[in-house]
Amino acid sequence: MTIPDFAGNIIDPAHEDFDTARFGWNRMIDRKPALIARCASVDDVVAAVRHAAARGMTAAARCGGHSVSGASLPENGLVIDLSGVKDIEVDREARVAHVGGGALLGELDAATQAHGLAVTAGIEPETGVGGLALGGGIGFLARKLGLTIDNLIGAQVVLADGSVVEANESEHPDLFWAIRGGGGQFGIVTRFDFRLHPIGPDIITAWSFYPLDKAQDVLGYVREFMRGASDDVSLVPAFMHVPGAEPFPAEWQGKPCLAVIAFHVGDEPTARKEVQPLLERGEMIFGYLASQPYVEFQKALAGSSPHGGRYYWKSIFVEDLCDDLVDVMIEGIRSIPGEYSMIFLETLGGAVGRVGIEETAFSNRDARYNLGISAGWSDSATDDAAVAAARACFEKLKPFSDGTVYLNYLDRDEAARAREGFGPNYDRLQKVKTKYDPGGLFPGVLNARQDNLRGE
Repeated sequence: MTIPDFAGNIIDPAHEDFDTARFGWNRMIDRKPALIARCASVDDVVAAVRHAAARGMTAAARCGGHSVSGASLPENGLVIDLSGVKDIEVDREARVAHVGGGALLGELDAATQAHGLAVTAGIEPETGVGGLALGGGIGFLARKLGLTIDNLIGAQVVLADGSVVEANESEHPDLFWAIRGGGGQFGIVTRFDFRLHPIGPDIITAWSFYPLDKAQDVLGYVREFMRGASDDVSLVPAFMHVPGAEPFPAEWQGKPCLAVIAFHVGDEPTARKEVQPLLERGEMIFGYLASQPYVEFQKALAGSSPHGGRYYWKSIFVEDLCDDLVDVMIEGIRSIPGEYSMIFLETLGGAVGRVGIEETAFSNRDARYNLGISAGWSDSATDDAAVAAARACFEKLKPFSDGTVYLNYLDRDEAARAREGFGPNYDRLQKVKTKYDPGGLFPGVLNARQDNLRGE
């Protein structure tokens, strides 16, 4: 099969690499697209979009393929693979990065840190910049710098009719507003322009691993600490399984625990003083405090949810960490099978909360925490039990939810929660979708053709 004016590589179902190329990070997503178009340029993206539109196909961008719902793999649709459109240009003087739509977070961190600069990025280096940014972009720097979208100053977008436009505050401002938290359902973003900030090169980190019977005390301390914490500090408490290797004690490996990861970008004496108490909440399984290059810290959790595992997610935003909520999380990590399973909390507030609810499509600016249930396992025989246990935990967590959800954590059976996630911005987003993609070429939660989020 050929695509007119397309210079990249085409993989169709008859290609010997098709079954390898179609799978992304989550092996649970077993869909067969009609075509995978590996683009080498923006012109290739235009050609692929026009090809899909002419044939009535859906077209979804793929960068890192790290979506839990398989948003980049539409059944019988066209995958626009952006892995060849990944150039990163850093203007050190202007503190701006021009980032190709196919770049990965690890590549972005490395390119910006070469100049002592950074923008909020997620914690998995193989995640695509586009997937993270278009849904909002939560990371360790969010409290200090805001979400990834809060640092987006412009973008190049290929629209459903094949035209290429610039979206920013003065050009297509409605589109620019929508892609900041509304996902990739308005067009294919081939370049992101991010405002950068001085970070690092070294930051202070603390890692503490506690037995579950210490969880109430540790998270009680976290609750009070975060209420008065400066924007320089961010924490991720996570109920998980103790890694099965040194330096973790052999008797604890594989057992459930509470880990608290601390990140501080302030001056070193202050940082050490503020995070040290996280290692003093009683007898630990393991823990340490250290100065570490930011670019290396960003890779520290890369192996916790490996590519090719099987995953199922649920998430909510919560206002605070009450004891009853902690009890449900403890019960959850004990009941959800899977060696990669975890229940984690991302601390928000700070710069995230200083952006208005309607300034971007991302509407929840008030929650203190984003809580995620990530069931993860390797054996397909565990599928039903893991999904059922994650759903049961989610039902028990619902009473603690503020009623909203983070778009990037929506799994394939949760399209109906989109209205919750967008809140007061839903109707405006629907209008932008109708304006820029009236035929529903790009699948997504605002689209009746939700091929990418259907259940398996």
